[in-house]
Amino acid sequence: MNAAFRPIATSLALALAASTGNAQPRVPVGGVPAPAVALRVGDRISARTYENDRIEWKLPARRLEHFRKAGVIIDEERHITSLADATVIATGTAGPVLGVRSRVTSFDVPRDTRSATSSSFELSLAPDNQPRPGPSLSVADAAMVGLPLAAAAAHAGRRWRTSVHVVTTLGSGEATFDHRIEGVENGLVEIGVVGSGKITGAEYHLPKLLPGTIELAGTAWFDPRSGLVVQESYSIRNRLLRPAEGEQIGFDERLTVDALARLRRRAQGPG
Repeated sequence: MNAAFRPIATSLALALAASTGNAQPRVPVGGVPAPAVALRVGDRISARTYENDRIEWKLPARRLEHFRKAGVIIDEERHITSLADATVIATGTAGPVLGVRSRVTSFDVPRDTRSATSSSFELSLAPDNQPRPGPSLSVADAAMVGLPLAAAAAHAGRRWRTSVHVVTTLGSGEATFDHRIEGVENGLVEIGVVGSGKITGAEYHLPKLLPGTIELAGTAWFDPRSGLVVQESYSIRNRLLRPAEGEQIGFDERLTVDALARLRRRAQGPG
């Protein structure tokens, strides 16, 4: 997935939908004021995401040992950190435009190699502050898509469900997410998220292993004052496995994702 795009596009699109007439009305959560958020030129959103991505190659033990001795890497692991800073550079009837600067660093654990990339790009949102049509979202991206702001302002125990087309390292598919408001603490709405789904796309070129499975569990924290999902923490497991010789063959991915986002408003002069 595009690690730089993730915190900026997802956090903005989810959290700022209240700034248009199409958004659901927002009310206080447990006494916490929830003003509508309208972006202004000069406003900034900064975001940081850390991912630990591990993929294990599954084969019957006797066959796996042959590949190990040949030097084939069986257990892949990458640590990815992305930093992104977005500034609102234009607003209007067509929707806000953001100038984004990002830096992504990656550490390949088994090969002991590091890489870093920097990029700058513009991100245009629709008039309702939702993302314009584009590629499918990662599982972590999709977890908070469709956040109903009125529901986020409801009492503890409120539930809702979303279904989203997603893409994983092992192929694309569909995932369903169940959300529950756990409560409000220090002004933040805590939302528990559990997701599941199937991998049905053959992008990984292993059609005999389809369908695969998708699982997610974690928590997101929504700040009604800034209108942002300010923190997310997920554990994700994607699997493409089938029985073979009394064991399993395929791939087992375990991914943890932790993201933070912050809105800084441009100071307005008098009048």
